Amino acid sequence: MPDQDKLSQNIIALLAKIELPEVSQTICRLAREISGGVFAALLFWDTDLETLTNSFLDGDKTIAAEKFIDAFADQFVSKASPLYKIDNQDFSESIPDIWQPLYCLEISDHNQLHACLLIANQHNKDPQAILASLQNYPLSLAISRTWEFRELQQENERLRGNYEEMEEKTRLLEEQTRKLIHDLTMKDTTRTKHVERERLIYSISNVVRSYMDIQKVLETTVDRIGNAFAVSRCLLIRAADHASGGEEPLQVFEYTKEAASVKDLFVSEEGINFAHAAFGLMRPQDLTEPFVDINHNLNRDFLVKLGFRSGLIVPLLLREHSLGVLFLHDCFRPRFWSIDDISLINSLADQISVAIENAELHQEQERQAITDGLTGIANRRSFSRTLAREFERAKRYKQPLSLILLDLDYLKVINDSFGHQVGDEAIKAVGSVLKQSSRSIDLAARYGGEEFCLLLPNTKLAMAEQLAERLRHLINELHLEGPGHISVSIGIASYPLHADDSDTLFRKADEALYEAKQAGRNLVKVCSSSLEDSVPRKNSTKESTN
Repeated sequence: MPDQDKLSQNIIALLAKIELPEVSQTICRLAREISGGVFAALLFWDTDLETLTNSFLDGDKTIAAEKFIDAFADQFVSKASPLYKIDNQDFSESIPDIWQPLYCLEISDHNQLHACLLIANQHNKDPQAILASLQNYPLSLAISRTWEFRELQQENERLRGNYEEMEEKTRLLEEQTRKLIHDLTMKDTTRTKHVERERLIYSISNVVRSYMDIQKVLETTVDRIGNAFAVSRCLLIRAADHASGGEEPLQVFEYTKEAASVKDLFVSEEGINFAHAAFGLMRPQDLTEPFVDINHNLNRDFLVKLGFRSGLIVPLLLREHSLGVLFLHDCFRPRFWSIDDISLINSLADQISVAIENAELHQEQERQAITDGLTGIANRRSFSRTLAREFERAKRYKQPLSLILLDLDYLKVINDSFGHQVGDEAIKAVGSVLKQSSRSIDLAARYGGEEFCLLLPNTKLAMAEQLAERLRHLINELHLEGPGHISVSIGIASYPLHADDSDTLFRKADEALYEAKQAGRNLVKVCSSSLEDSVPRKNSTKESTN
């Protein structure tokens, strides 16, 4: 047992550090002090990539040393013992002689690996004594905090980059707005009109900045443009975002004043075709009464149905990519659209285009935060939040909730035999089956590695078992080039039969999955113990005595 004061000081020094290099250096220094060795190295375990990364070497840093560390990271296989001697024959590169013998300490908690600590023990100290000394230090806590802090730093840097990009776009918009205001105020004869339009630009800029909800931005923008230009009708038309669940092919935002609504006309095939033709415009189009022969390729019969006498179509363009159109109507009199009118509306269209792009980027970032990048289904973080929420809902409304856990059989064999790309294809194939076989209320998720979850709200055990068998058969029918047919092992648990909290539900399903794997894989197993079985009876002691 090290001196208690020194131990306390070392623990404080370790926990006081949060940066990855500082924590790595401190842990390696402790390892070298305890072993008396010339070398120590720390390699962090990346759970998402399932590999060792971010290696830190303290001691000899020759090319041979670095080659061995790279080989160890690439070919690492976890052992049952926390501290074990590394065998030269397990790796493609040899251990430098000065490091021999070399030991590995797997630092983990709750069966979750955090890092590997390599320790040179050329003085042949008792490995158990080294392990006992290192266990005096909260290595797992320090490493997990450091790794989480590193991921937060990376996420902050990414968000900061996005924020700076948005700030630059805003600055450019403000410069354009200031220039436009300057040009307008130079004309004294139209000063009042220009001031009103300045207010319009600023009001729409504020709308763009104030709301992340693009629906709210576009609704408010259409109303303000329609009011400002005193038109009978103002439309903003864009292709629907089907990723957000919309079923209609178009989104139409409309302002009307003493004119009938025409939104329903854009549900028809004729209206949809007209909108897509308008999306092809690359500059504003000034329209007189639609029955007059003018130079445009838009459907004149449909223009007549819209019932206007003059209009202006302005494309919403961003880097020559069409995001939709603004369409202003005068239904009661012909109107001359001045160069100033068209320029101003074009400037507003640019702001709207940037707002649409920013909203789409924000939606995509939110989607990526809850989606597994390989399979396209929910990720572990999203599943954990949804499981807690759905369990509370099931308890509140006394509804059943079932959980299916699936584990792709022999993924390591597939990776070793046919390569990780084929292994990824197998994982994606399972994810695709889950996505296609799920209801809208279900949640299919990749929990990690080869393990998947399917959460089934308002679903009893019998129905969940039927679905699990169907999933097993569907996956059995898949054929991949290389391994051929693949299979999954499946475990099922259900509330309220097996659990009274979300953690227990997951654990019970995981136990059933383990039974399926132990029984030979490619099987469906239901949790074998009910909640009542796990609760001891009040007279159990008396009965056992009898």
